Amino acid sequence: MILYNLITFLYLPFALLKVFSKKEFSKEEIYRVKERFGFLPKKINDSEKYSIWIHAVSVGEVNTSLSLIEELKEKYPEKNILVTTTTVTGSHRLKKIYGDSLNHQYIPFDLFFSVQKFINSWNPICMILIDTEIWPNMIEQCSKRNIPSILLNGRLSNSSTKKYLKLSKFAKKLFSKINLIIAQSQEDKNNFMKLGAEKEKTFYDFSLKFDAANETLPGLSFKVDADALIDKKLIVCASTHPLEENILLECFKNLDDDSCHLILVPRHPHRANEVGKIIEESDIDFSFLETDNQNILDLKNNISVVNQIGHLDSLFSIADLAFIGGTLIPHGGQNFLEPVKYGLPLSSGKSTFNFKGIAAELLDLDILKQGETVEQISLIWKNQLLDPSSSELKIKGKAYLSSKKGSVKRSVEKINNILKK
Repeated sequence: MILYNLITFLYLPFALLKVFSKKEFSKEEIYRVKERFGFLPKKINDSEKYSIWIHAVSVGEVNTSLSLIEELKEKYPEKNILVTTTTVTGSHRLKKIYGDSLNHQYIPFDLFFSVQKFINSWNPICMILIDTEIWPNMIEQCSKRNIPSILLNGRLSNSSTKKYLKLSKFAKKLFSKINLIIAQSQEDKNNFMKLGAEKEKTFYDFSLKFDAANETLPGLSFKVDADALIDKKLIVCASTHPLEENILLECFKNLDDDSCHLILVPRHPHRANEVGKIIEESDIDFSFLETDNQNILDLKNNISVVNQIGHLDSLFSIADLAFIGGTLIPHGGQNFLEPVKYGLPLSSGKSTFNFKGIAAELLDLDILKQGETVEQISLIWKNQLLDPSSSELKIKGKAYLSSKKGSVKRSVEKINNILKK
């Protein structure tokens, strides 16, 4: 740990620079920098300590953890929930949903003194990490204080496993201190055990995203002309990354169909202006979803650009097709499950290693089609728009999600067994 702490300390200036250089960074965030060193965001009462601590890195992990948070609140009504995030967008998403009803702050840098201060202040009864967040000092400090460390929705690729194995002693010491690991697949489970996770503490269950995807929509998060909607076919391109918007714009042009409306949803909303400039260069009319502090989906233009988080579920509920971003570049894909409950035909590129099992299952069910070029994707869209089997897809999608739900309850039961010890 001495070498790790030295490297982490030397990296601190770069970590701070990364925080300050984010386009989402604002004046308000300057006052919150202290949270990244373990300081509390505000004075808290003693009753707010001894929390169940969940770490959800960004928007995706926050969305994944919503069902988990509600299940824990029901199971432990006398306990407080503390949720930490790493990103500004993750923080905004959490605050939008829960406001001040949930304790929240940024997770501290993994410096031993920051972690010590944070844990001393909150004194959590357990630490729950979502997905692939492995922080050695946090796990070490929790272990020293007999605070259970829990990893849910665990994912560990073969390439990451090989990297960890180069530091096998360090990895074994680290992973053996995690009290519970629930992996997303059998392959992930095996990889964790290769690195030192104890067999009796390591399990496999369906992704928590399945339970999140089964949640129902309370209502649209924006205004839209219902009459105009009848005559439009909406293509929602979700969580797109740089370079992907250029390709998707060309795909839309290839359709050459005035009844189609393209909706681009950048993975990071601060990129909306950048995406807007790309569209302007193509001389196509577009509008942002949020304009003058109003959320309006304007179907009079050819394209909409979503410049705010929290609208994807609403968009999927009225869409005709969905494209999943992060797949036309070597990123590994974003969440494939959100549009499935609405019976939407899906399309994506072929970089899906973050959702390898889910993508393969959706391909087998004929819900998902994949392409890599403008020609391939625009042809997929043309065929999907002409396919009359939307009701059949909806049945398939609902049955698929239903068959995989329940991991949240099972995970909470395992957590409960640990907390009772």
